Amino acid sequence: MEHLLPFIEVQLTNPKVSIEEIYTGLEQVHQYNLAALIVPPFWVKKLRRDWGAANQAILGTVVGFPLGFQRTEVKQLETELALQDGANDIEVTLNSSAWFSTQNKWVKIELAKLGKLIHQQESFFTVGIRAVDFDVINLERSIKDAVDAGADFIKIYRNLDVDKSLEIYKWLPESVGLKIYVGSTTFKEMELLIAGGIERICVMKFVKNN
Repeated sequence: MEHLLPFIEVQLTNPKVSIEEIYTGLEQVHQYNLAALIVPPFWVKKLRRDWGAANQAILGTVVGFPLGFQRTEVKQLETELALQDGANDIEVTLNSSAWFSTQNKWVKIELAKLGKLIHQQESFFTVGIRAVDFDVINLERSIKDAVDAGADFIKIYRNLDVDKSLEIYKWLPESVGLKIYVGSTTFKEMELLIAGGIERICVMKFVKNN
């Protein structure tokens, strides 16, 4: 179990998440040296104040979550505020509505604009994609656009099996990491994913003795 800890990202963005749950997540990330904690934008500033100098984990947040339908200007403001508040991993949700429209070229333009802003602050740029909404062809194309726009990580939202997750990993250049949001999973599956090259396993709750 111990060797998996540096690859685990705890994501507390469910609709009912409380500040008490978020601080439990912060304690776990610090205690077990987990990779990252992802929280709603509302809580980033407070978390950064209490993060602790010894805590080397990433503090991340989401922009345009969960469907990416907001205007680019809104996402830009969200991004700027999150960076000011102390987030060092900004996850931008890909706008699936724009993607499946004739104006889908704007998806790549939007991502490139936000990615430039994020990189100027030396933070990580993650693009979140709800794979359940895409067939294989469109998923691969949307990932390519995100990579071309400068993404450091692609995060796939879907309880994919190990084989499908590793297939997606093959689409990425070595310079781009893959995060898989699994919600919950077994340690055996996590080991297979990490062994196959997945850089982050994203869980909604971390249980050390699972």
